Amino acid sequence: MPPTDGRPHDLATLLRTRAKTYGSKPAFKFAEREIRYDELDRETDRVAAGLRRSGLRAGDRVAALLFNTPEFLLLWFALAKLRAVLVPLNTALKGEILRYELEDARPAGLVIDRRLWPVYADVRSRSSIAHEWWTGPAEGDEPPSPVAAWSSLAVEGSVADEAPDPWDPAAILYTSGTTGPPKGAIIPHEKMLTTSWEIGQRSRLEPESVLFTALPLFHCNAQEMTTLTSMLYGTTAAYDERFHASTYWTTAARFGATHVSLLISMINVLYKQPERPTDRQHSVRTALTAGTTKALWTDFERRFGLTILELYGMTECGCTTLMNPPGAVRVGSIGTPLGFVEADVVDDHDRPVPPGTRGELVVRPRAPYTMFLGYLNKPEQTVEAWRNLWFHTGDYVVRDADGYYYFVDRKKDVIRRRGENLAPYDVESVLNRHPSVLESVVVGVPSPLGEEDVKAFVQLKPGVPEDPRGLFEFCALELPFFMVPQYIEFIDAIPKTANQKAQRFQLRGRTGGRQYDRTEFGIQLRKP
Repeated sequence: MPPTDGRPHDLATLLRTRAKTYGSKPAFKFAEREIRYDELDRETDRVAAGLRRSGLRAGDRVAALLFNTPEFLLLWFALAKLRAVLVPLNTALKGEILRYELEDARPAGLVIDRRLWPVYADVRSRSSIAHEWWTGPAEGDEPPSPVAAWSSLAVEGSVADEAPDPWDPAAILYTSGTTGPPKGAIIPHEKMLTTSWEIGQRSRLEPESVLFTALPLFHCNAQEMTTLTSMLYGTTAAYDERFHASTYWTTAARFGATHVSLLISMINVLYKQPERPTDRQHSVRTALTAGTTKALWTDFERRFGLTILELYGMTECGCTTLMNPPGAVRVGSIGTPLGFVEADVVDDHDRPVPPGTRGELVVRPRAPYTMFLGYLNKPEQTVEAWRNLWFHTGDYVVRDADGYYYFVDRKKDVIRRRGENLAPYDVESVLNRHPSVLESVVVGVPSPLGEEDVKAFVQLKPGVPEDPRGLFEFCALELPFFMVPQYIEFIDAIPKTANQKAQRFQLRGRTGGRQYDRTEFGIQLRKP
Protein backbone atom coordinates (compact mmCIF):
# COMPACT_ATOMS: atom_id res chain seq x y z
CA MET A 1 0.00 0.00 0.00
CA PRO A 2 1.18 3.56 -0.68
CA PRO A 3 2.26 5.65 2.31
CA THR A 4 -0.49 7.56 4.07
CA ASP A 5 1.36 10.54 5.55
CA GLY A 6 -0.77 13.13 3.75
CA ARG A 7 1.54 14.16 0.90
CA PRO A 8 1.75 12.74 -2.63
CA HIS A 9 4.20 9.96 -3.33
CA ASP A 10 4.08 9.98 -7.13
CA LEU A 11 4.22 12.73 -9.72
CA ALA A 12 0.79 12.11 -11.23
CA THR A 13 -0.98 12.38 -7.87
CA LEU A 14 1.13 15.42 -7.04
CA LEU A 15 -0.11 17.25 -10.12
CA ARG A 16 -3.77 16.25 -9.76
CA THR A 17 -3.98 17.21 -6.09
CA ARG A 18 -2.16 20.51 -6.58
CA ALA A 19 -4.38 21.40 -9.54
CA LYS A 20 -7.46 20.93 -7.36
CA THR A 21 -5.98 22.91 -4.48
CA TYR A 22 -4.28 25.79 -6.30
CA GLY A 23 -6.30 26.01 -9.53
CA SER A 24 -5.41 29.19 -11.41
CA LYS A 25 -2.28 29.96 -9.40
CA PRO A 26 0.86 30.06 -11.60
CA ALA A 27 2.78 26.79 -11.34
CA PHE A 28 5.58 27.58 -13.81
CA LYS A 29 6.92 30.77 -15.38
CA PHE A 30 9.05 30.99 -18.50
CA ALA A 31 10.21 34.06 -20.39
CA GLU A 32 7.37 33.75 -22.89
CA ARG A 33 4.75 31.75 -21.04
CA GLU A 34 3.08 31.16 -17.69
CA ILE A 35 1.35 27.86 -16.87
CA ARG A 36 -1.29 27.57 -14.13
CA TYR A 37 -1.72 24.47 -11.99
CA ASP A 38 -5.12 23.57 -13.48
CA GLU A 39 -3.87 24.30 -17.00
CA LEU A 40 -0.88 22.01 -16.42
CA ASP A 41 -3.19 19.19 -15.38
CA ARG A 42 -5.40 19.59 -18.46
CA GLU A 43 -2.53 19.92 -20.93
CA THR A 44 -0.66 16.91 -19.60
CA ASP A 45 -3.86 14.88 -19.88
CA ARG A 46 -3.94 15.72 -23.60
CA VAL A 47 -0.25 14.98 -24.11
CA ALA A 48 -0.62 11.67 -22.23
CA ALA A 49 -3.57 10.78 -24.46
CA GLY A 50 -1.48 11.56 -27.52
CA LEU A 51 1.39 9.43 -26.27
CA ARG A 52 -0.99 6.56 -25.59
CA ARG A 53 -2.57 6.90 -29.03
CA SER A 54 0.96 6.58 -30.46
CA GLY A 55 1.30 3.23 -28.72
CA LEU A 56 3.27 4.12 -25.59
CA ARG A 57 2.41 2.18 -22.47
CA ALA A 58 3.33 1.92 -18.81
CA GLY A 59 7.03 1.23 -18.33
CA ASP A 60 8.05 2.61 -21.73
CA ARG A 61 10.88 5.13 -21.81
CA VAL A 62 10.85 8.42 -23.66
CA ALA A 63 14.07 10.36 -24.12
CA ALA A 64 14.10 14.15 -24.05
CA LEU A 65 16.64 16.42 -25.74
CA LEU A 66 15.03 19.63 -24.54
CA PHE A 67 16.07 22.94 -23.07
CA ASN A 68 14.25 24.67 -20.20
CA THR A 69 10.94 24.97 -22.02
CA PRO A 70 7.31 24.22 -21.13
CA GLU A 71 7.44 21.09 -23.28
CA PHE A 72 9.94 19.48 -20.92
CA LEU A 73 7.56 19.74 -17.97
CA LEU A 74 4.49 18.80 -19.99
CA LEU A 75 6.25 15.66 -21.25
CA TRP A 76 7.53 14.73 -17.78
CA PHE A 77 4.14 14.85 -16.07
CA ALA A 78 2.30 13.32 -19.03
CA LEU A 79 4.64 10.33 -18.84
CA ALA A 80 3.97 10.06 -15.11
CA LYS A 81 0.25 9.84 -15.83
CA LEU A 82 1.00 6.91 -18.15
CA ARG A 83 3.36 5.31 -15.61
CA ALA A 84 6.04 5.71 -18.26
CA VAL A 85 9.62 6.86 -17.69
CA LEU A 86 11.41 10.07 -18.69
CA VAL A 87 15.01 9.84 -19.90
CA PRO A 88 16.28 13.44 -19.98
CA LEU A 89 19.57 13.77 -21.85
CA ASN A 90 22.16 16.50 -21.55
CA THR A 91 21.58 18.94 -24.42
CA ALA A 92 25.34 19.29 -24.89
CA LEU A 93 25.79 15.62 -25.80
CA LYS A 94 26.85 14.61 -29.27
CA GLY A 95 28.68 11.89 -31.11
CA GLU A 96 29.62 8.68 -29.38
CA ILE A 97 28.40 9.65 -25.91
CA LEU A 98 24.93 10.58 -27.20
CA ARG A 99 24.77 7.40 -29.25
CA TYR A 100 25.80 5.34 -26.22
CA GLU A 101 23.16 6.80 -23.90
CA LEU A 102 20.38 6.33 -26.45
CA GLU A 103 21.47 2.75 -27.06
CA ASP A 104 21.75 2.05 -23.33
CA ALA A 105 18.34 3.53 -22.47
CA ARG A 106 16.56 2.06 -25.52
CA PRO A 107 13.71 4.59 -25.45
CA ALA A 108 10.49 3.92 -27.30
CA GLY A 109 10.18 7.63 -28.10
CA LEU A 110 12.16 10.86 -28.31
CA VAL A 111 11.11 14.50 -28.00
CA ILE A 112 13.76 16.88 -29.36
CA ASP A 113 14.19 20.61 -29.69
CA ARG A 114 14.65 21.29 -33.40
CA ARG A 115 17.77 23.33 -32.60
CA LEU A 116 19.40 20.04 -31.55
CA TRP A 117 18.30 18.05 -34.58
CA PRO A 118 21.64 18.27 -36.46
CA VAL A 119 23.42 16.70 -33.47
CA TYR A 120 20.87 13.90 -33.19
CA ALA A 121 20.82 13.37 -36.97
CA ASP A 122 24.46 12.31 -36.81
CA VAL A 123 23.61 9.29 -34.63
CA ARG A 124 20.00 8.68 -35.69
CA SER A 125 20.81 6.05 -38.29
CA ARG A 126 22.25 3.83 -35.56
CA SER A 127 19.26 4.16 -33.23
CA SER A 128 15.94 2.38 -33.38
CA ILE A 129 13.56 4.83 -31.74
CA ALA A 130 10.04 4.11 -32.91
CA HIS A 131 8.46 7.49 -32.19
CA GLU A 132 10.00 10.94 -32.64
CA TRP A 133 8.54 14.39 -32.03
CA TRP A 134 10.12 17.81 -32.51
CA THR A 135 9.41 21.12 -30.86
CA GLY A 136 11.09 24.47 -30.36
CA PRO A 137 11.36 27.85 -32.09
CA ALA A 138 11.25 28.23 -35.84
CA GLU A 139 15.00 28.16 -36.41
CA GLY A 140 16.31 26.16 -39.34
CA ASP A 141 14.60 23.38 -41.23
CA GLU A 142 11.97 21.09 -39.82
CA PRO A 143 13.13 17.55 -39.09
CA PRO A 144 12.22 15.14 -41.88
CA SER A 145 9.05 13.08 -42.06
CA PRO A 146 7.94 10.90 -40.30
CA VAL A 147 9.12 12.96 -37.30
CA ALA A 148 5.97 14.56 -35.92
CA ALA A 149 5.46 18.00 -34.45
CA TRP A 150 4.91 18.25 -30.70
CA SER A 151 1.51 19.82 -31.34
CA SER A 152 0.28 16.52 -32.75
CA LEU A 153 0.47 14.98 -29.27
CA ALA A 154 -2.19 17.21 -27.73
CA VAL A 155 -5.40 15.25 -28.32
CA GLU A 156 -8.58 14.88 -26.36
CA GLY A 157 -8.86 11.61 -24.52
CA SER A 158 -8.71 9.96 -21.17
CA VAL A 159 -5.76 8.33 -19.50
CA ALA A 160 -5.77 5.63 -16.88
CA ASP A 161 -6.55 6.97 -13.44
CA GLU A 162 -4.25 4.40 -11.84
CA ALA A 163 -1.46 6.35 -10.23
CA PRO A 164 2.14 5.14 -10.29
CA ASP A 165 3.36 3.32 -7.23
CA PRO A 166 6.00 5.13 -5.16
CA TRP A 167 8.57 2.53 -6.21
CA ASP A 168 7.86 2.83 -9.94
CA PRO A 169 10.68 4.43 -11.97
CA ALA A 170 9.91 8.06 -12.81
CA ALA A 171 13.13 8.86 -14.66
CA ILE A 172 16.52 7.56 -15.70
CA LEU A 173 19.22 10.17 -15.13
CA TYR A 174 22.68 9.62 -16.55
CA THR A 175 25.72 10.23 -14.35
CA SER A 176 29.40 10.09 -15.18
CA GLY A 177 31.18 6.78 -14.88
CA THR A 178 34.75 6.87 -13.57
CA THR A 179 36.22 3.90 -15.41
CA GLY A 180 33.53 3.27 -17.97
CA PRO A 181 30.63 4.82 -19.86
CA PRO A 182 27.95 6.95 -18.15
CA LYS A 183 25.52 5.13 -15.88
CA GLY A 184 21.75 5.55 -15.95
CA ALA A 185 20.47 5.97 -12.39
CA ILE A 186 16.92 4.64 -12.09
CA ILE A 187 14.97 7.15 -9.99
CA PRO A 188 11.63 6.15 -8.39
CA HIS A 189 8.79 8.58 -7.75
CA GLU A 190 9.25 8.34 -3.98
CA LYS A 191 12.88 9.38 -4.14
CA MET A 192 12.13 12.52 -6.12
CA LEU A 193 9.32 13.64 -3.88
CA THR A 194 10.91 12.76 -0.55
CA THR A 195 14.02 14.74 -1.43
CA SER A 196 11.96 17.70 -2.60
CA TRP A 197 9.68 17.62 0.44
CA GLU A 198 12.63 17.84 2.80
CA ILE A 199 14.31 20.57 0.76
CA GLY A 200 11.16 22.59 1.26
CA GLN A 201 11.23 21.93 4.99
CA ARG A 202 14.61 23.68 5.24
CA SER A 203 14.11 26.39 2.62
CA ARG A 204 11.88 28.79 4.57
CA LEU A 205 9.12 28.73 1.96
CA GLU A 206 6.01 30.87 2.12
CA PRO A 207 2.81 30.61 0.03
CA GLU A 208 3.97 33.34 -2.38
CA SER A 209 7.54 32.11 -2.75
CA VAL A 210 8.97 31.90 -6.27
CA LEU A 211 11.77 29.40 -6.85
CA PHE A 212 13.98 30.45 -9.75
CA THR A 213 16.62 28.42 -11.57
CA ALA A 214 18.85 28.85 -14.60
CA LEU A 215 20.11 25.28 -14.24
CA PRO A 216 19.00 22.73 -16.86
CA LEU A 217 15.91 20.62 -16.31
CA PHE A 218 17.73 17.50 -17.47
CA HIS A 219 19.60 17.57 -14.11
CA CYS A 220 18.15 16.49 -10.78
CA ASN A 221 18.88 19.93 -9.30
CA ALA A 222 16.28 21.79 -11.34
CA GLN A 223 13.89 18.85 -11.15
CA GLU A 224 13.93 18.32 -7.40
CA MET A 225 15.18 21.56 -5.86
CA THR A 226 13.02 23.86 -7.98
CA THR A 227 10.19 22.09 -9.83
CA LEU A 228 9.00 19.45 -7.38
CA THR A 229 9.75 21.42 -4.24
CA SER A 230 7.66 24.27 -5.60
CA MET A 231 4.76 22.00 -6.54
CA LEU A 232 4.75 20.14 -3.23
CA TYR A 233 4.40 23.41 -1.34
CA GLY A 234 2.04 25.07 -3.83
CA THR A 235 4.42 27.86 -4.79
CA THR A 236 5.66 28.99 -8.23
CA ALA A 237 8.75 27.87 -10.15
CA ALA A 238 10.47 30.09 -12.72
CA TYR A 239 13.05 29.15 -15.35
CA ASP A 240 15.63 30.80 -17.54
CA GLU A 241 16.81 28.79 -20.53
CA ARG A 242 20.44 29.20 -19.51
CA PHE A 243 22.61 31.05 -17.01
CA HIS A 244 23.54 34.63 -17.93
CA ALA A 245 25.74 36.23 -15.29
CA SER A 246 25.30 39.83 -16.48
CA THR A 247 21.49 39.68 -16.35
CA TYR A 248 20.95 37.07 -13.65
CA TRP A 249 19.63 39.35 -10.92
CA THR A 250 17.42 41.40 -13.25
CA THR A 251 15.89 38.17 -14.57
CA ALA A 252 15.34 36.93 -11.02
CA ALA A 253 13.69 40.28 -10.19
CA ARG A 254 11.42 40.09 -13.25
CA PHE A 255 10.14 36.71 -12.12
CA GLY A 256 9.72 37.90 -8.52
CA ALA A 257 12.12 35.21 -7.32
CA THR A 258 12.54 34.64 -3.60
CA HIS A 259 14.72 31.52 -3.79
CA VAL A 260 17.50 30.66 -6.26
CA SER A 261 19.75 27.65 -6.86
CA LEU A 262 23.44 28.27 -7.53
CA LEU A 263 26.52 26.13 -8.15
CA ILE A 264 30.08 27.13 -7.35
CA SER A 265 30.94 28.25 -10.90
CA MET A 266 27.82 30.46 -10.96
CA ILE A 267 28.64 31.89 -7.54
CA ASN A 268 32.17 32.82 -8.58
CA VAL A 269 31.12 34.31 -11.92
CA LEU A 270 28.35 36.37 -10.30
CA TYR A 271 30.74 37.65 -7.66
CA LYS A 272 33.33 38.63 -10.27
CA GLN A 273 30.82 40.71 -12.22
CA PRO A 274 31.19 44.49 -11.84
CA GLU A 275 29.11 45.73 -8.94
CA ARG A 276 25.77 47.10 -10.10
CA PRO A 277 22.74 48.67 -8.41
CA THR A 278 20.76 45.60 -9.56
CA ASP A 279 22.86 43.42 -7.23
CA ARG A 280 20.24 44.10 -4.54
CA GLN A 281 17.26 45.22 -6.63
CA HIS A 282 15.47 41.91 -6.36
CA SER A 283 13.34 39.97 -3.90
CA VAL A 284 15.67 36.98 -3.50
CA ARG A 285 16.21 36.21 0.18
CA THR A 286 17.58 32.63 0.06
CA ALA A 287 20.21 31.04 -2.16
CA LEU A 288 20.47 27.26 -2.09
CA THR A 289 24.09 26.71 -3.04
CA ALA A 290 26.58 23.93 -3.64
CA GLY A 291 30.25 24.80 -3.40
CA THR A 292 30.34 28.18 -1.64
CA THR A 293 33.77 28.66 -0.14
CA LYS A 294 34.12 29.87 3.43
CA ALA A 295 36.16 32.86 2.22
CA LEU A 296 33.42 34.06 -0.14
CA TRP A 297 30.32 33.10 1.85
CA THR A 298 29.63 36.20 3.96
CA ASP A 299 30.77 38.68 1.30
CA PHE A 300 28.41 37.10 -1.22
CA GLU A 301 25.52 37.34 1.24
CA ARG A 302 26.30 40.96 2.01
CA ARG A 303 26.70 42.06 -1.59
CA PHE A 304 23.55 40.42 -2.93
CA GLY A 305 21.36 40.81 0.16
CA LEU A 306 20.45 37.18 0.78
CA THR A 307 21.13 34.18 3.01
CA ILE A 308 23.07 31.16 1.80
CA LEU A 309 21.86 27.64 2.62
CA GLU A 310 24.76 25.44 1.56
CA LEU A 311 24.01 21.81 0.69
CA TYR A 312 25.40 18.60 -0.78
CA GLY A 313 23.77 16.03 -3.02
CA MET A 314 24.07 13.50 -5.82
CA THR A 315 21.74 12.12 -8.47
CA GLU A 316 21.67 8.71 -6.81
CA CYS A 317 20.84 9.79 -3.27
CA GLY A 318 19.06 13.10 -3.78
CA CYS A 319 20.11 16.38 -5.35
CA THR A 320 20.11 17.48 -1.71
CA THR A 321 21.22 14.89 0.82
CA LEU A 322 22.76 17.18 3.42
CA MET A 323 21.79 20.80 3.97
CA ASN A 324 22.30 23.57 6.48
CA PRO A 325 19.22 24.04 8.66
CA PRO A 326 17.77 27.57 8.57
CA GLY A 327 18.61 29.50 11.70
CA ALA A 328 21.53 27.17 12.46
CA VAL A 329 23.79 27.68 9.46
CA ARG A 330 27.52 27.03 9.90
CA VAL A 331 29.62 28.94 7.41
CA GLY A 332 31.78 26.56 5.39
CA SER A 333 29.64 23.51 6.15
CA ILE A 334 27.49 21.44 3.78
CA GLY A 335 25.09 20.97 6.68
CA THR A 336 23.51 17.97 8.32
CA PRO A 337 21.71 14.98 6.78
CA LEU A 338 18.10 15.41 5.73
CA GLY A 339 15.57 13.32 7.57
CA PHE A 340 15.29 10.54 5.00
CA VAL A 341 18.98 9.67 5.04
CA GLU A 342 21.55 8.31 7.46
CA ALA A 343 25.15 9.41 6.89
CA ASP A 344 28.58 8.45 8.19
CA VAL A 345 32.27 9.06 7.50
CA VAL A 346 34.42 5.96 6.93
CA ASP A 347 37.97 4.93 6.09
CA ASP A 348 39.05 2.81 3.11
CA HIS A 349 37.75 -0.32 4.87
CA ASP A 350 34.34 1.23 5.63
CA ARG A 351 35.10 1.65 9.32
CA PRO A 352 33.68 4.83 10.92
CA VAL A 353 36.26 7.50 11.73
CA PRO A 354 36.04 9.90 14.69
CA PRO A 355 34.89 13.54 14.38
CA GLY A 356 37.48 15.80 12.80
CA THR A 357 38.99 12.97 10.73
CA ARG A 358 38.82 12.95 6.95
CA GLY A 359 36.98 10.02 5.42
CA GLU A 360 34.56 9.08 2.66
CA LEU A 361 30.95 10.18 2.99
CA VAL A 362 28.57 7.22 2.87
CA VAL A 363 24.78 7.38 3.06
CA ARG A 364 21.79 5.08 3.19
CA PRO A 365 18.02 5.63 3.28
CA ARG A 366 15.88 5.55 6.40
CA ALA A 367 12.75 4.74 4.37
CA PRO A 368 12.23 2.57 1.27
CA TYR A 369 12.55 3.94 -2.27
CA THR A 370 14.02 7.25 -1.14
CA MET A 371 17.23 6.70 -3.12
CA PHE A 372 17.88 5.38 -6.61
CA LEU A 373 16.90 1.81 -7.54
CA GLY A 374 20.20 0.96 -9.22
CA TYR A 375 22.10 1.61 -12.43
CA LEU A 376 20.38 0.62 -15.67
CA ASN A 377 21.96 -2.48 -17.23
CA LYS A 378 24.84 -2.32 -14.74
CA PRO A 379 24.26 -4.66 -11.78
CA GLU A 380 27.97 -4.91 -10.94
CA GLN A 381 28.34 -1.14 -10.60
CA THR A 382 25.19 -1.03 -8.48
CA VAL A 383 26.59 -3.60 -6.08
CA GLU A 384 29.94 -1.82 -5.94
CA ALA A 385 28.29 1.50 -5.10
CA TRP A 386 26.29 -0.14 -2.30
CA ARG A 387 29.02 -2.21 -0.69
CA ASN A 388 28.76 -2.98 3.02
CA LEU A 389 25.18 -1.66 3.14
CA TRP A 390 26.16 1.94 2.37
CA PHE A 391 26.08 4.00 -0.81
CA HIS A 392 29.59 5.32 -1.35
CA THR A 393 29.61 8.91 -2.61
CA GLY A 394 33.28 8.99 -3.58
CA ASP A 395 33.76 12.29 -1.72
CA TYR A 396 35.97 13.04 1.26
CA VAL A 397 34.39 14.98 4.13
CA VAL A 398 34.99 15.83 7.77
CA ARG A 399 32.25 15.75 10.41
CA ASP A 400 32.46 17.92 13.50
CA ALA A 401 31.36 16.97 17.01
CA ASP A 402 27.90 18.50 16.44
CA GLY A 403 27.15 16.47 13.32
CA TYR A 404 27.87 19.13 10.69
CA TYR A 405 29.72 17.94 7.59
CA TYR A 406 32.43 19.76 5.63
CA PHE A 407 33.42 18.89 2.08
CA VAL A 408 37.17 18.25 1.63
CA ASP A 409 37.88 16.72 -1.78
CA ARG A 410 36.82 14.14 -4.33
CA LYS A 411 37.98 10.59 -3.83
CA LYS A 412 36.87 9.14 -7.13
CA ASP A 413 38.14 10.23 -10.53
CA VAL A 414 35.29 12.55 -11.43
CA ILE A 415 35.98 16.08 -12.61
CA ARG A 416 33.54 18.79 -11.59
CA ARG A 417 33.41 21.53 -14.21
CA ARG A 418 30.86 24.35 -14.55
CA GLY A 419 28.28 22.38 -12.58
CA GLU A 420 28.77 19.19 -14.62
CA ASN A 421 30.32 15.96 -13.42
CA LEU A 422 32.43 14.42 -16.14
CA ALA A 423 34.46 11.24 -16.27
CA PRO A 424 38.05 11.18 -17.50
CA TYR A 425 37.12 7.98 -19.33
CA ASP A 426 34.76 9.85 -21.68
CA VAL A 427 37.41 12.39 -22.70
CA GLU A 428 40.17 9.79 -22.94
CA SER A 429 38.08 7.52 -25.16
CA VAL A 430 37.71 10.36 -27.68
CA LEU A 431 41.35 11.47 -27.52
CA ASN A 432 42.52 7.89 -27.99
CA ARG A 433 40.60 7.65 -31.27
CA HIS A 434 42.72 10.40 -32.80
CA PRO A 435 45.18 8.82 -35.27
CA SER A 436 48.18 10.60 -33.67
CA VAL A 437 47.47 9.54 -30.08
CA LEU A 438 48.92 6.43 -28.52
CA GLU A 439 47.40 6.96 -25.08
CA SER A 440 45.99 9.73 -22.91
CA VAL A 441 45.16 10.44 -19.28
CA VAL A 442 42.77 13.19 -18.23
CA VAL A 443 42.75 14.86 -14.82
CA GLY A 444 41.06 17.80 -13.15
CA VAL A 445 43.13 20.87 -12.30
CA PRO A 446 42.08 23.92 -10.27
CA SER A 447 40.06 26.49 -12.19
CA PRO A 448 40.08 30.23 -11.52
CA LEU A 449 36.26 30.07 -11.54
CA GLY A 450 36.17 27.37 -8.88
CA GLU A 451 35.74 23.64 -9.33
CA GLU A 452 38.10 22.27 -11.99
CA ASP A 453 39.29 22.55 -15.56
CA VAL A 454 40.10 19.56 -17.77
CA LYS A 455 43.73 18.77 -18.54
CA ALA A 456 44.83 15.99 -20.89
CA PHE A 457 48.24 14.32 -20.81
CA VAL A 458 48.87 12.86 -24.25
CA GLN A 459 51.45 10.30 -25.35
CA LEU A 460 51.79 10.45 -29.13
CA LYS A 461 52.61 7.58 -31.43
CA PRO A 462 56.33 7.31 -32.28
CA GLY A 463 57.50 9.88 -34.77
CA VAL A 464 54.27 11.93 -34.73
CA PRO A 465 54.81 15.69 -34.25
CA GLU A 466 52.94 17.68 -31.63
CA ASP A 467 49.79 19.36 -32.96
CA PRO A 468 47.89 20.87 -30.03
CA ARG A 469 45.56 22.89 -32.24
CA GLY A 470 44.52 19.80 -34.15
CA LEU A 471 43.79 17.90 -30.93
CA PHE A 472 41.80 20.77 -29.46
CA GLU A 473 39.76 21.06 -32.66
CA PHE A 474 39.18 17.30 -32.72
CA CYS A 475 37.89 17.37 -29.15
CA ALA A 476 35.67 20.39 -29.82
CA LEU A 477 34.10 18.49 -32.71
CA GLU A 478 33.60 15.20 -30.86
CA LEU A 479 32.89 16.20 -27.23
CA PRO A 480 30.27 18.23 -25.37
CA PHE A 481 31.63 21.71 -24.70
CA PHE A 482 32.14 21.11 -20.98
CA MET A 483 34.34 18.06 -21.64
CA VAL A 484 36.76 19.71 -24.08
CA PRO A 485 40.20 20.00 -22.40
CA GLN A 486 41.34 23.44 -21.37
CA TYR A 487 44.94 22.23 -21.35
CA ILE A 488 46.97 19.61 -23.22
CA GLU A 489 50.45 18.51 -22.22
CA PHE A 490 52.42 16.08 -24.36
CA ILE A 491 54.35 13.48 -22.37
CA ASP A 492 56.95 10.90 -23.39
CA ALA A 493 55.38 8.09 -21.38
CA ILE A 494 52.39 7.83 -19.08
CA PRO A 495 53.41 6.66 -15.58
CA LYS A 496 51.78 3.36 -14.65
CA THR A 497 51.53 0.89 -11.82
CA ALA A 498 52.80 -2.67 -12.04
CA ASN A 499 49.40 -3.77 -13.30
CA GLN A 500 49.49 -1.07 -16.00
CA LYS A 501 47.02 1.37 -14.49
CA ALA A 502 47.77 5.04 -15.09
CA GLN A 503 49.06 6.81 -11.99
CA ARG A 504 46.79 9.84 -12.09
CA PHE A 505 48.05 11.17 -8.78
CA GLN A 506 51.53 11.63 -10.29
CA LEU A 507 50.13 13.55 -13.23
CA ARG A 508 47.94 15.75 -11.05
CA GLY A 509 51.01 16.89 -9.17
CA ARG A 510 53.26 17.22 -12.23
CA THR A 511 54.94 20.60 -12.72
CA GLY A 512 57.34 22.09 -15.20
CA GLY A 513 55.92 20.53 -18.35
CA ARG A 514 54.99 22.52 -21.45
CA GLN A 515 51.22 22.70 -21.49
CA TYR A 516 49.09 24.28 -24.19
CA ASP A 517 46.04 26.36 -23.29
CA ARG A 518 43.04 26.13 -25.59
CA THR A 519 42.52 29.88 -25.41
CA GLU A 520 45.93 30.41 -27.05
CA PHE A 521 44.46 29.04 -30.28
CA GLY A 522 41.20 30.97 -30.22
CA ILE A 523 39.11 27.81 -30.42
CA GLN A 524 35.47 28.57 -29.69
CA LEU A 525 33.27 26.00 -27.97
CA ARG A 526 29.79 25.84 -29.34
CA LYS A 527 27.19 25.60 -26.62
CA PRO A 528 23.73 24.29 -27.47
